[in-house]
Amino acid sequence: MLKKESVPNYSWYLLLPLLFLLAVVPLVVYLKVVPLSGASFQFWTGEKNNLDFFSYYKMVLIIISSIVSLLALGLFVMSYGSDKLKLSLYYIPIAIYAFFVILSTEFSQYTDIALNGFNDRYEGMYVLLAYMVILFVTINLVRQEQHLKVLIGALFIGALIIGIIGIFQYLGYDFFKSSFGKNLILPAVFKQMADKLQFQFSKGVIYATLYHLDYVGSYMAMLFPLSFTLFLLTKKGWLKVLFAGFSLLMAINWLGCTSRAGMFGGALALVILLIMMNRYIIKNWKYFIGGIVILGLILFGLNSVSKGYLSTRIHSLISDASNITGGSDSGGQATSLLQGLNITGNEATLVTSTETLKFEVDGNVVAFLDKDNKPIAFQADDKTGKVQLKDSRYKDYQITAIRDTNNVNELQIVKENLKLNFSFKNNKISLLNSRGQAVDIQPVATWGFKGKERLGSSRGYIWSRAIPLLKDTIFIGHGPDTFAAYFPQNDFIGKFYAYYGDMWQVVDKPHDLYLQVAINTGIISLLALLSLFITYIVRSVRLYFRSNFDDFTSKAGVGIFVAICGYLGAAFFNDSVVSVAPVFWVLLGSGISINYMLEQKKLKSQSAAGDSSVSR
Repeated sequence: MLKKESVPNYSWYLLLPLLFLLAVVPLVVYLKVVPLSGASFQFWTGEKNNLDFFSYYKMVLIIISSIVSLLALGLFVMSYGSDKLKLSLYYIPIAIYAFFVILSTEFSQYTDIALNGFNDRYEGMYVLLAYMVILFVTINLVRQEQHLKVLIGALFIGALIIGIIGIFQYLGYDFFKSSFGKNLILPAVFKQMADKLQFQFSKGVIYATLYHLDYVGSYMAMLFPLSFTLFLLTKKGWLKVLFAGFSLLMAINWLGCTSRAGMFGGALALVILLIMMNRYIIKNWKYFIGGIVILGLILFGLNSVSKGYLSTRIHSLISDASNITGGSDSGGQATSLLQGLNITGNEATLVTSTETLKFEVDGNVVAFLDKDNKPIAFQADDKTGKVQLKDSRYKDYQITAIRDTNNVNELQIVKENLKLNFSFKNNKISLLNSRGQAVDIQPVATWGFKGKERLGSSRGYIWSRAIPLLKDTIFIGHGPDTFAAYFPQNDFIGKFYAYYGDMWQVVDKPHDLYLQVAINTGIISLLALLSLFITYIVRSVRLYFRSNFDDFTSKAGVGIFVAICGYLGAAFFNDSVVSVAPVFWVLLGSGISINYMLEQKKLKSQSAAGDSSVSR
């Protein structure tokens, strides 16, 4: 990669598809009604159509942009020759990852999901390969300082709009809840449903145009460190003021979105920035200390507006981090009302934290028993179906016998927030899910996080059930975006505890980019990406540690480096999503290209010094 070359001089117009990915794609919010069938319907909530606002069209535009960027690279090759393409070791992990993405799709049991992606996500094979194309093109097209300025300018324009929308959402003025906003995101045929459009998030929550507060966290974990770095390093007065204002906007969104993953990633980036620029920061400590003081004031202000919610989120982040290595959280699994549920033929056993209830069916006759198999007397109302157990131990139970439209007897058992429905068919008891379908109760493999399942908004639960899936994806994965199909969705007891009674929640992502890659496209593909990231990080550390940052290229380089670190830090708790990932891959490609430029500059400097020494 250190081969000397003459730098082709071409206009930034070839970068237009990359500019589009940075500035426009994250802003896209528009309704797409996606009919569901096959596995996409089977592993979803029971809805026949998915109303998608944030992901589908972003997916389409990512694929189109990657194709156009390839055409732009083709024009570059036609103009300057294929020998001007950079020779890079980075292409090896890129190729390995792309190969296993294709291989995992080819052998996937759910090819439709693997190709196009799962509902609300749409990160199938086409998108993952588009990411690699974007990375490859960016590495080869970004070659001059002007290119960097244009790319960063486009990124900041998009981020400015996202940031402004985010601030107003935090204050309770959500653009998408306004009549104009609703009509902007609805196709003409659906304009009449504008008044009925419901939003998941309320005042004090920033989701911007990125779908969820966690994705805003990943985005801002890049944008705030990048803009703050440029603020510190820029010397021009008016530009410094501009970066100061922009950094302030990004910081408000970074903290205001209350994403703990984003907070962790952004804090990690700031620590790395402090290490990389320690000499410069010591020399210009006033700006750094001033920035930290302003950050503290932002934290105080946002916490006041949210009436203490932000400080609660930060405290929970620290508490969860402590609990990972410490004791169980909230008393652990013992605090769960639902402790066990077993069904064998015509017999069922329900175990709660206070007692055990058994029942068995013989034709249309139901008998109830306690844990010692002693019959429990009951009284049934034939009109209402209400069943009252004449035992004080079961006074909190609400039991109803139901006859459905198929003349099959059903039984509903309710205690506190536990609600279970059973069907009796052919003298066999079956548990019914939220869609009224009979489901099997099977043993669930777990690893770690015992009693800590609720850590990180139930990430402990997801990880404990996801890690055992890795034993089947050492070579190839189950297929891009197929996580929902392989996660043990029928783990009702675990879900009941982890999600505070919501047994039927669809777990469609692992909330960890590294687990996501390892399960969907295989551990080998994960190792390829890790080698890509580590190589970039090592080279960046060598270049920027105690650098003088005497040109814009090195300033942008270290800013992008800490932004990449912020994203990769947040990725321990967040997934790759189409709203944010394109920005990451363009920035990574730009960072690799910047390192290449700086290495070439260093080589030329050393060569010139050597020639001068020889002439003397």
